[in-house]
Amino acid sequence: MTDSLAYDYLRLVLEEEFLGTYMRFINHGILHYELTNILELCAPLMQGLDEDDHFLKYEVIGTIADYLQEE
Repeated sequence: MTDSLAYDYLRLVLEEEFLGTYMRFINHGILHYELTNILELCAPLMQGLDEDDHFLKYEVIGTIADYLQEE
């Protein structure tokens, strides 16, 4: 998965699964910054996997949840 596809995929997952947080990031103007941090954490998951892999989505949701706990 390319970086731009991974970024878009993470944005979509964040919006679908963490809507309140997604909206807060937009309202504070930090969505790009936060997605870049999440992309860095999820980079190993994105290697060679496609966005139709539902296990990938679960792993990404878990990684985002962990990231938000540390916030």
